[in-house]
Amino acid sequence: MVSLKQEFEFYDYFGPLAVALLFAVIILLISFFVLNFFFISKYDEPTVFERIGSKHNLRLGPHTVEAVLNHKNRFITDDDEASRQQQQQVTPNTVDFTAKPIPQVHINSA
Repeated sequence: MVSLKQEFEFYDYFGPLAVALLFAVIILLISFFVLNFFFISKYDEPTVFERIGSKHNLRLGPHTVEAVLNHKNRFITDDDEASRQQQQQVTPNTVDFTAKPIPQVHINSA
């Protein structure tokens, strides 16, 4: 009599893991080569791949490494200027009380 019960070996359980890993690698390659190089223009902001590549002096997209670093440094200088302006304009918070209540407008939506 033939046994219809399936018996799996230890290496048989690696099939779904191999398929999931292959799927993840294919999605990564498609997103890197197709999306990053063909659908991102030089006028868009740098992608995550380009930011990672700029740390290692690699060009991983349509922008040059210098353009990615300039974009990153621009935000750092903007934050520094904002913090300097906040430190210069330190004023105590005051509350102004009025004699009459401030009218509120209620808009009824149709």
